[in-house]
Amino acid sequence: MNIAIDMRPTLSRPTGVGVYLLNLVAALSRIDENNQYFLFSSSWKERYPKTIYGANFQICDFRWPVRVLNFAWNRLSWPPIESILKRRLDIVHCATPLVIPARKARKITVAYDLHFLAHPEQTVREIQRDYSGLIRKHCLLSDAVIAISEYTKQQLIQRLEIPASRIHTIHLAADSYFHERALAAEIETIRQRLKLDQDYFLFVGTQEPRKNLPTILKAFAALPPNALMVLAGPEGWQTEPWRSLINERVRIAGYVSKQELRALYQNAIALVMPSLEEGFGLPILEAMASQTPVIASDIPVFHEIGGNSFAPVDPASVESIATAMRKLQQEPAERQNLTAKGLKQAEKFSWNETARKTLEIYRNM
Repeated sequence: MNIAIDMRPTLSRPTGVGVYLLNLVAALSRIDENNQYFLFSSSWKERYPKTIYGANFQICDFRWPVRVLNFAWNRLSWPPIESILKRRLDIVHCATPLVIPARKARKITVAYDLHFLAHPEQTVREIQRDYSGLIRKHCLLSDAVIAISEYTKQQLIQRLEIPASRIHTIHLAADSYFHERALAAEIETIRQRLKLDQDYFLFVGTQEPRKNLPTILKAFAALPPNALMVLAGPEGWQTEPWRSLINERVRIAGYVSKQELRALYQNAIALVMPSLEEGFGLPILEAMASQTPVIASDIPVFHEIGGNSFAPVDPASVESIATAMRKLQQEPAERQNLTAKGLKQAEKFSWNETARKTLEIYRNM
């Protein structure tokens, strides 16, 4: 089969969707030597790195503005991907819930969460412009929809009335890189860059409203002044509600490399992730793989991913989050308990399994 995969989210410092694509393609290259893969990338400024995946993987990099192409595809359903790549395709795999137009190729889309339906005001760019109005239509146009959690699958069924037979739940995983211990030099470099002269709690994610940063910082402010708080991840939007809560004990790391992220995970008191809404929560598994305790919202999707291996908190309660942080800071035995349970939980997920299930969909279409 000829399979095209949209790799554009891997450009510009990849986060959630980009991390998914990079790990999926790497795993597909390990288990599939038969199908032909065409990795589509398009940007006016950025070029896709010349990564070597295998003889059956070809990078197709174009100098087209992303916003122009998204508008044409989302609103005009043109041009078909076959005319861009100039070859016959059997499958086109889009990393968003909106289909890529195709003449004859079967179409796969990916749904991460439906937070934008309930809170469109908390989103930006084409997610705000297109997703709410188009997602149901595009899911129904898809030959298969991949949901990254059972929670997201049920949301698609209940809120958008997408037939269950069309939706396939395929979990993500922590990169095996996080299971490996960081080098002492890597740890010292990030400690010096962020002036980490005390133990610290860690938040990982784009700084957007649903990540609940104001509540995290209020909870942290209620702790004794013998720890720091590190915020790692790209600057997002609507940051004013928490910017005023920053003080000398808070370190803003910004976007960090995978190397820096591993070092930060492996030396944190705990990852703090009391999100208001998520479709999966990949930092939870990354932290668990890094042997770091996790404090996270007591919400269904986090129990689906994290089992009983994290400290659950009420994301609306400053006191609930502060109590969990205080306990892990003061009780080494509880940290060790969650670390051991978390490592076992993270080992239940693998990118090879994600790729195997994805390949199964390709073969059955």
